[in-house]
Amino acid sequence: MIYESSFSDNFLASVAALGVRTFVKRAVTRQTCPTTETAMFTSNPDCGRQKGYFRYTLGLAVWAALFCLLLWPGEVVAQTAATGALKGIVTDPSGSVISGATITINSLAMGHSRTATTQSNGSYLVPYLEPGTYRLEVSAKGFKSIVVEKVEVHVTETAPLDIRLQIGAISEKVTVQDVPELVQTESSALGNVTDQRMVENLPLVTRNYMQILGLSPGVSSEITDAASIGRGNVGLEYSTSGNIVNDNNFQMNGADVNDLMGSGSLSGGIPVPNPDSIQEFKVQTGQYDASYGRNAGANVDVVTKSGSNELHGNAWEYFRDTALNANDFFLKAHGQPRGVLNENQFGGTLGGPIKKDKVFFFVSYQGTREKDGLDVSGGCLSGGSLPVGLTNNASDRTAAALESTFGVPTIDPTALAVLNAQLPNGQFVIPAPQSGGTASFSSPCPYTENQFVTNGDFYHTDKSHFSGKFFFLDSNQTSAFPGNNVGISAVTVPGFPQTISNGFRDFSLTHTYAFNDRLLNQAILGYHRTTGILNQAYPTTSFANSTGCAGTGPITLASLCVPAPDFDNVVPQILVQGAFNLGGNGQGVSLFQNSYNFHDSVTYVRGKHSLHVGGGIDRAQINEPNFHFLAALAYLSFNDFLTGNPLISLDVPGLFGREWRAWNGDLYVQDDYKVLPSLTLNLGFRYERQGQLGEMLGRASTFNIAAANPVPSMQGTLQGYVVASNFHGTLPTGPDGSIPTRASTNTALNNDGQNAWEPRVGFAWQLPGTTRMVLRGGYGIYYTRTTGQPFFQLIASPPYGMLREFFFPGIPNAFPATPPLPFFPPYSPTTSLTPTIFPPNFRPPIIQQYSMDVQTAVSRDTVLDIGYHGSRGSKLVQVRAFDQAVDATVTPINGQNNNTLANLTLRQPIQGFNSAAASTVESAGASWYNALGVSVNHRFSHGLQFLASYTWASALESSPGYVNGILDGGTLQGNQTNRSNYGFDSFIRPQRFVISYVYDLPSPANHFSALGRVLSGWSLAGVTTFQNGQKLTILESNELNAFGIIGADQDRAQVANCAISQLVTKGSVNSRLNGYFNGSCFTAPPIIGADGAATAFGNGGIGNVKGPAQQDFDISIVKKIPFGHTDTRSLEFRAEFFNAFNTPSFALPPILDAGSVCLAGVDCLSPPANGVVGFNPDPAFGVISSTTVAPRIIQFALKLSF
Repeated sequence: MIYESSFSDNFLASVAALGVRTFVKRAVTRQTCPTTETAMFTSNPDCGRQKGYFRYTLGLAVWAALFCLLLWPGEVVAQTAATGALKGIVTDPSGSVISGATITINSLAMGHSRTATTQSNGSYLVPYLEPGTYRLEVSAKGFKSIVVEKVEVHVTETAPLDIRLQIGAISEKVTVQDVPELVQTESSALGNVTDQRMVENLPLVTRNYMQILGLSPGVSSEITDAASIGRGNVGLEYSTSGNIVNDNNFQMNGADVNDLMGSGSLSGGIPVPNPDSIQEFKVQTGQYDASYGRNAGANVDVVTKSGSNELHGNAWEYFRDTALNANDFFLKAHGQPRGVLNENQFGGTLGGPIKKDKVFFFVSYQGTREKDGLDVSGGCLSGGSLPVGLTNNASDRTAAALESTFGVPTIDPTALAVLNAQLPNGQFVIPAPQSGGTASFSSPCPYTENQFVTNGDFYHTDKSHFSGKFFFLDSNQTSAFPGNNVGISAVTVPGFPQTISNGFRDFSLTHTYAFNDRLLNQAILGYHRTTGILNQAYPTTSFANSTGCAGTGPITLASLCVPAPDFDNVVPQILVQGAFNLGGNGQGVSLFQNSYNFHDSVTYVRGKHSLHVGGGIDRAQINEPNFHFLAALAYLSFNDFLTGNPLISLDVPGLFGREWRAWNGDLYVQDDYKVLPSLTLNLGFRYERQGQLGEMLGRASTFNIAAANPVPSMQGTLQGYVVASNFHGTLPTGPDGSIPTRASTNTALNNDGQNAWEPRVGFAWQLPGTTRMVLRGGYGIYYTRTTGQPFFQLIASPPYGMLREFFFPGIPNAFPATPPLPFFPPYSPTTSLTPTIFPPNFRPPIIQQYSMDVQTAVSRDTVLDIGYHGSRGSKLVQVRAFDQAVDATVTPINGQNNNTLANLTLRQPIQGFNSAAASTVESAGASWYNALGVSVNHRFSHGLQFLASYTWASALESSPGYVNGILDGGTLQGNQTNRSNYGFDSFIRPQRFVISYVYDLPSPANHFSALGRVLSGWSLAGVTTFQNGQKLTILESNELNAFGIIGADQDRAQVANCAISQLVTKGSVNSRLNGYFNGSCFTAPPIIGADGAATAFGNGGIGNVKGPAQQDFDISIVKKIPFGHTDTRSLEFRAEFFNAFNTPSFALPPILDAGSVCLAGVDCLSPPANGVVGFNPDPAFGVISSTTVAPRIIQFALKLSF
């Protein structure tokens, strides 16, 4: 049946859809052409071009959406990422619906108004409302007019407000105090709104609104550390519903502001406007409708403020000083002074009218100046185990003295140089332990930031509203103790700082237009730019007792007696497992990201339906003009270091400039269908084009395992190498005549899975016999966009880069020269190549989400929500060693039917690659998440507002470290199967309780009397968190692994006759700081080799032990002093206490490696029981040396408001 609609409405919708289709078609035909950072398109006819499939499918989807728009008897979903809506039913005194009633809603701040008319079923909908406070008036012939003075509208939510009119003259007005119900009778989406009052009054530790993400049920995170440098977290600290931490979708003022690379502070993270510039903040943790996509985690919407008809603003200063703070637990234990923490954060806002009721402005500035010596994750605090016996006396560091102290016959020249290297201040680069074999170091990290918010609104008419909003931020930070990138657990020593410079430029232009009271349109044009520049510094050194090998000057590999080519020589790193890290993390990189996006949505209201049709397109750019990586020597033990026996050398030579591009698009249809007055169905369908990142300079490459030669000739082969369609130059010919394959795309992949089809269904059912209880549930499919981080790993693969890992290299040959690039190294039975690759069928992950919850209004202002939320992930990104040797006793290979260390390379599926270090980033992982969530949400009334959340959660995964892994997962271990790595996720906290609150203390009725001025204006606010410890996996290092997976922390530990409960020692955490784990429970794996030496994998479980629990109390006390006889002008004094009761929350032991498997007569410290294979326990195993939350920090603030 075709429903009636006007020619003009259909014509406008048709033109809009045709325009989108035409634009997308043009965009796709250009998407693989080389570009520069400043030019989006190019006319180069030789560039690679995608197939036409996307144009066809997206065009078909556009026309299908248009067809639905024309035929659906719809009423469109009324809210977007930056707006809310108001909806309800108007009835007479008998309960009969009233058709044709006029709804007028006025903004109390800006004075503009919107109107709507009730449908034949008495329903009304006022969509696309800016979050804020409104005045609602309802009038109908024969009835008194009803006025509701204050109606709150929240971002992304449709507030239900039913009105019952009284019989009388329309000129009679009745004022009521009705407010929208808190129970969600219109939607199955999970999440919470945080209004301006909470955002401005909660003690946010770095004035970063993202801390609020952790207040909702279903969210896992670390406790936010008050000593976090600068902005603190940058969006990679929160897992929602078991999804990875970089799987949340961030929008500001309706435009995308996501970190395309997904590298946290390295690439900038997420823009963080100051709390005084934020109007409202919404977190949807699951089951959001088809208008939202891109990622499967939380959908985070933040809206910055606009001006109003009244000139308003404020100015503030937040102040921290070292003298106000408690000392860090471990600094105090080692007799060290408290770490420096000085901060001044200052700024202000100003908003008002340019033309009353028409044009408004809002501006904000905040500056931050900080010196931070307490942030562990920010690299301002370091600690752990150092070699016992090492002193700071130069006479104890001669060759003879060191040989005598540590019992080695001859000390290696590199070890002697390292231990005698001195910083310009005379301190040794490798310091002595302070007490008990451990040490703690604090060095102030400077941080500066300047940010601006500039917003403007223009109400052309009551039907047409333009809004432009701009955000600017520049910051500079120094990290004194950057951690290493090799995965070795070691103390980063002083002297190797790293600088990070970040910048944001964000702009959104929104136009909302009401064609009539049933048809509305909103268009959003957005631009998002981030910059991240990282530089590693190296000190000038001199040498005591030894001149080193190159004399005094900048520390280099040559000065430490390690021969190396020029590109490696200047980025030295020496790592000793369980001891020290010299050289920071050695990484330097520049990243420039741009995102251009356009989204349009149409709302159409009719009858029982709310129909929302929309779509968008965005262009993603990541430019990486330069990169350098460390040249590292890693040792398994301090004894190996002293004797010159490194486990591995690692470097990354190459040509690293990259320009990645991707086109992404989406179309959706969403209908909120009011089947019955008590039952709403949320029905949606979303199409997304998840574009893979193509490389514009022709440097994308990979290796196709399926096309490889399993047994290449001794001369070598190039079979399996794949380059992008726009690869420059002539493809080389291998020794056997083989030639690399040229792909048909500029990604060098098949670009599978880019067309995502995502159905969404939900319901909200007001249970019979009650108006205060709602049963809600839903199911949806969500694709998640892969960040640039996995693609970034490919820069270290041939032909333009090489990730070189040499096991047991010896010092003289650790860093050989490289051939000119581009270079395709042939693989043969005698090579041991270490590329990182993508399989050609790499595709985006898929998440299925399902939930059921009950909401009940405990009181007019309090809602209790109890529910279940689950998810199932597939095609998840994981890393796997693709050439692990097989068990020849089970699967004979290449004539081998037993396992020995000598025949390991013959047992590899493809000869010529390193079994441990050659890895593939593949979409083959899986996850399972189940959680109970309970929340109590009390809307502000009687001076009190709070949100209490409890989560019980269980997350299982097939890839270790999936949830909080930058690469979306750790390297798989054991038999090349997911099943062998199945277990508990290490990031999800099994139980978590958080309560946030703001309480205005009772005061005299007359605030302006002498007594009232003293006793009134006091308020208390806080955030309290309790959570279980994380699930941990105990590891070990095994050089004798029969499958070739060797190296530090590469194998799960072998448990010897201990129950799971015995793996962790007993007592309080405080009493177990030097031995959290029971080291006697671990031993060497069983021997399975015919040579009597090759061992199996360890039998330890995934996530079978639990780390320390955490608790934290953050409290603020506020006194507000009004000026004159009005509350609109006031001076506010704040005292904030972070970790108010100074309770230490201990971090995980940095060493989760129980020890190393050894060979008798070679590296065993004591004779093994079987005479062949033994186990060297790591003395630092299970030693806790840091906290995750700073000691008590006190912050004072003054704020002047008018």
